[in-house]
Amino acid sequence: MDKLTAAKYFMKVADTGSFSKTARLLNLPVSTISRRVKDLEQNLGVELIKRSTRHLSLTDIGATYYKQIESAVNDFELADQIALQTSSRPKGKLKISALPSYANIHLYPIMEKFRKIHPEIIIESLVTDNVHDVMKDRIDFAIRPTSNPPENLIANVIDHHKMAIIASPEYIKAHGRPKNWSDIIHHKAICYGRCGGVLPWHAYSEKKWQVIEKTPSFICSDTCKILDIVLNGEGIALLPEWTYLNSLNKGLVEKINIGWDASFINDHNHKLYLIYDKKTSN
Repeated sequence: MDKLTAAKYFMKVADTGSFSKTARLLNLPVSTISRRVKDLEQNLGVELIKRSTRHLSLTDIGATYYKQIESAVNDFELADQIALQTSSRPKGKLKISALPSYANIHLYPIMEKFRKIHPEIIIESLVTDNVHDVMKDRIDFAIRPTSNPPENLIANVIDHHKMAIIASPEYIKAHGRPKNWSDIIHHKAICYGRCGGVLPWHAYSEKKWQVIEKTPSFICSDTCKILDIVLNGEGIALLPEWTYLNSLNKGLVEKINIGWDASFINDHNHKLYLIYDKKTSN
């Protein structure tokens, strides 16, 4: 069984909530999607999806499995997309722009494998929080979070960029767990900031976005460093899931889950995209 393909199909079904929608998106028969997911369940010996005539939903183990494999599957898809788009260019230079934290956690390991497969391709990595103009700066691929991907370029979602406020178990034991979003101001906030200032924290509650008041104790433009400070028990932080997922799975951090979504941007459509010029795919 091709477990990676089955896992991709399972994640897509979970995202769309439908086998038929997934089949249309992937241009495959519904029976193929259903069979692959069923094979995955049989291989694991658990039920991942509850099926009914009206709707689908993840089981508890299905939701946990989704979170565990999401980062790895997204990494494979990103590597596949880069390799496919450059398959006709075994030589030359590949210019990639990415966020520093995403590059450190996900992109550099992919680059290492890519360079072994294509040793004659020179990779130029522009690791920065600055948003490059793909066309003007001649970027082959840009990895960036946005709510409005450019219409004149190809933009593929590589991560849903879900965010949460997190803290170490030691910090929670010492300072308590916030019971609602207004309690956040009483805690030490490790904040993400750039030259333009500290990014705001937003909470989605009662069908509207509200600003979360916070008390910054440290401001940094490196989310990996912010995570290190959180792991050291020095405060709480709002971070993308792909930043802290490994630490969460190891029990080194906990989500401060008090019934609302949190984000830097007051928009549910904010996702992480792989963006490139249409000419790159030719």
